[in-house]
Amino acid sequence: MAFQTTTDGGMTTMSPHNVTVVSVVKACLLAVTTTLILLGNSLCLIVLRYTRDGVSPVTKLFLISLTISDLLVGVLVGVPVVGSTALQSWPYGDAYCTVMAMCHVLYFNAGMSVLAINIERYIAVIWPLKYPLIVTMARAAIVEVFIIFILLLWLLLYVLMPDRMSFYYNNFSQCFIDSLNGTDYLGHIAMTLFIALPLLITIVLHVRLFVLATHHASKVGNITLGSFKLRDSESSAGQSDQPHPDQNAQPAAARPRTRRSPEAKAARTFFIMAVVLTISWTPYYATITWENLRSDPVPEALAFTSQLLLLLNSIWNVIIYYTRNDAFRKTANRLLGCCFRVHSWNDQELMT
Repeated sequence: MAFQTTTDGGMTTMSPHNVTVVSVVKACLLAVTTTLILLGNSLCLIVLRYTRDGVSPVTKLFLISLTISDLLVGVLVGVPVVGSTALQSWPYGDAYCTVMAMCHVLYFNAGMSVLAINIERYIAVIWPLKYPLIVTMARAAIVEVFIIFILLLWLLLYVLMPDRMSFYYNNFSQCFIDSLNGTDYLGHIAMTLFIALPLLITIVLHVRLFVLATHHASKVGNITLGSFKLRDSESSAGQSDQPHPDQNAQPAAARPRTRRSPEAKAARTFFIMAVVLTISWTPYYATITWENLRSDPVPEALAFTSQLLLLLNSIWNVIIYYTRNDAFRKTANRLLGCCFRVHSWNDQELMT
């Protein structure tokens, strides 16, 4: 007997057996993703707590905010969506449907946190001597409070504006708050302001960094080339028949090179995070735009892909920071090593 869904007061309820093989496979993929989000971000919070060097306090503050948002996405969005995807219905009630719709603010906090981190790294690279005076923990805390205030203000507008209601949308297996005319312009504007605009600013900042780095490299190259020309002229004037000692003593690979700044490496790391955020959000942004501007829904496969990419964004940041930051990786390895050693010791005690 096939399951059917009925609509009652804006909510979709389940009739007997709406579960299919496709819905179960989708739920399994979402379950694996949610498990990675929960484990990865929990570990990230612990590692950030014990990481002393290699991460500035201001960067750590914004990273903690980003990690908490990603962890809450796993708890409040990922776990319920697994069940609603498998059942192809919303079994959690009207109240939690509203909570689920409000959780979009967690994604917006991720976009704003990535922007704050990239601005902080930009200042560290461009004005390294003035950085301690410009960027302080007090100012970073004010920025974080301001971000939370703006997002809460938007959330109140999103929920409390008249003629709006929460509803479950089966194509995305989650809930939204929409106006009664069926067009969520407020949510679309929020995605533009809190995701698209921060990512655009981040790209502009890193283009600026790239231009300055290229200009600096050309200056260094001209100075180095000028010194070699002077050395060659002196060598040909004084010792025309004998090679200069430095020519054989120092091979090309051993010549001094410009050292890469740790601040520049950190800036590249957070730019990678911004690029991953763009890749994760673009399909979802496009599908929501489709839904707002067209009467026909997006294809089911495209809706699920955009939803999966959106959830995956909550785990990529942990992976990127583990692979790119030495201090973070060493602290994580040390903590994991301690846990495994304690577990192995307990097993040996039980065996004896």
